Amino acid sequence: MAKNKPQKLFKYCLSVLISGCLGFVLFPAFSSAQLGSQNINTNIVNINQDSPATIDPSSLSTEELNQSIQEKQDQKKLIEEKLKKYQDIIAEKQKTQASLKNELELLDAQIEKSQLDAQALNFTVEEKQLQINATQKAISEKEKEIDKQRSYLEELVRTINRYDQRDQLEMLITRDSFSEIINDIRSTSKLENQVSDSLTEIRQIKSNLERERVERERQKLELQSLQKELEGTVAGLGDQKDYKAKILDETKSNEQTYSNLLEQAKQEQLTADYDIRNLQEKLKTKLGGQNTNNSDQNTIFTGNRDVQLAWPISPGKGISAYFHDPTYPYRKYFEHPAIDIPASQGTSIAAADDGYVARTKNGGFGYSYIMLVHSNSVATVYGHVSQINVAEDTYVKKGQIIGLSGGLPGTPGAGNLTTGAHLHFEVRLNGIPVNPLDYLP
Repeated sequence: MAKNKPQKLFKYCLSVLISGCLGFVLFPAFSSAQLGSQNINTNIVNINQDSPATIDPSSLSTEELNQSIQEKQDQKKLIEEKLKKYQDIIAEKQKTQASLKNELELLDAQIEKSQLDAQALNFTVEEKQLQINATQKAISEKEKEIDKQRSYLEELVRTINRYDQRDQLEMLITRDSFSEIINDIRSTSKLENQVSDSLTEIRQIKSNLERERVERERQKLELQSLQKELEGTVAGLGDQKDYKAKILDETKSNEQTYSNLLEQAKQEQLTADYDIRNLQEKLKTKLGGQNTNNSDQNTIFTGNRDVQLAWPISPGKGISAYFHDPTYPYRKYFEHPAIDIPASQGTSIAAADDGYVARTKNGGFGYSYIMLVHSNSVATVYGHVSQINVAEDTYVKKGQIIGLSGGLPGTPGAGNLTTGAHLHFEVRLNGIPVNPLDYLP
């Protein structure tokens, strides 16, 4: 009879072990209720229900993707070697006395460099896209492995359920010897171990899957940042070409005309510097000792609140000219009293701190700027603005939008011989320019 009903054993074995008839436990206590197919299926659904839609724009294999990534990296290395050549040319030209010939040669080198920068960034963008595809393939493979393990586990659970549905007494009387019971118990222990191993493997695969998903999202954010940087580089390249065209148009390739433009730019800066110094001193005398009913004014001009400036625009594109920058192209005419922060034309400018609007200078197509006075004799100046959104003799809060950036050649507020779209940002202490980076986070 044992040969006719060889499968009627599992429930009996569980009963014997639980009742203590053998006096010891031969395997981990996984009950059939704990391992029922309904519970297991629910667990697997939860693992997969947040899986993203498959993103597979390429039919490349993982090996082919990795090879393509390496090719992009090799192409970037070749561009970096060319970039060094133009960086050396630019550095040399920046040390040379300003002249139309030198300025045009410098612009040509900067344009070539910007074109190479754009190519390198484009390869980086393509490389990042390939990395995202490779990560997505890894995610898909892990999801398939989870499905495979799920199917295996479900089959184990179905086997357990079939044993559960047999009558215990019937299983007991079908065995011819106690050794058969022991052998079946060992088989049952092996089955339970397989269930445990399968669950452990699923948990590990799920953990790896979550890490891949996190990595994919990080790569996507990097890709977005790279794409913005590429857009900015391409826009900057356009600005440089426009600037070169403007110089050629205004000078008619005449050195004397170029010298006259440089002199105008110098006088423009000297006038702005003189006005800012005098105005800050007058305001300090006028408002510094007053105790008024205006809480904003009292906060700014009385007390010793430390000045902690915020970036007026994002420095995501870096800094194109530093305070007293030795490479500044017009340094032989005047020191650069600020930092230049590249920004697309019309970028919103935020007040770097609470302040009093001391001056809004609309220079038409000449140099336009906004000056704010803060506590502890600190003032900030925002130059090459294309639009002014605040009025003089008013108060602004930190982060409030005060205007729009400019700097494109030939546009409102840019002034003479601007070097492209950017914000000219000054910090002054008692009217004297100081390094803005000492006040920024």
